[in-house]
Amino acid sequence: MTKLLTRGGLMLSLFAGMVLFAVGCGKPPAPTTESKVKADVKDDHSGWWCKPHGIPEEECSMCDEEFAKKCKEKKDWCEKHDRADSQCFICHPEHQEKFAAKYRAKYGTEPPPMKTEKK
Repeated sequence: MTKLLTRGGLMLSLFAGMVLFAVGCGKPPAPTTESKVKADVKDDHSGWWCKPHGIPEEECSMCDEEFAKKCKEKKDWCEKHDRADSQCFICHPEHQEKFAAKYRAKYGTEPPPMKTEKK
């Protein structure tokens, strides 16, 4: 009888261990810095607004190579930050308001937050 209880207890313990191993503690893994950056930057460019850069898509010199080329031809280019100078919110933070006003005029709300950039 003791052998049966010992084997039963061992089997029950093994089964419980397998269940806990398979299920885990139920908490999702903490997001890494890399996944946070990817989530911030992710934009499929299908809408009117370029979320990461805070500019209408068709005017975004950081995403649209053709528009960037036109800006360079017009000498509207910030070499330091590799974007149109009129869209360089690092050098000219006052330019951000111009684009925010376009968003407010179209949607009647504040534009979505942009990704943060180093100065």
